[in-house]
Amino acid sequence: MVRMMMGAMLAIGRGKFTLEELEACLISKQRTPDFIKPAYPQGLYLSKVNYRFLDIPPRKDFSFLEHSKIEWVEV
Repeated sequence: MVRMMMGAMLAIGRGKFTLEELEACLISKQRTPDFIKPAYPQGLYLSKVNYRFLDIPPRKDFSFLEHSKIEWVEV
């Protein structure tokens, strides 16, 4: 699901798909068009989860990610 959403967001950024079209697909529970490909799995990771009504102290295991200088590469 994350890879499909990222693929849709990349298509929106490239002007091949609109946010309204994505919203319509989600509301109607239809698949996205075939030209939207899933994003590559390399580089995708879960860094944080927020639960609105659950008070869990943050973990510092991944704090290096927040302060590292990540260089983004255009795909």
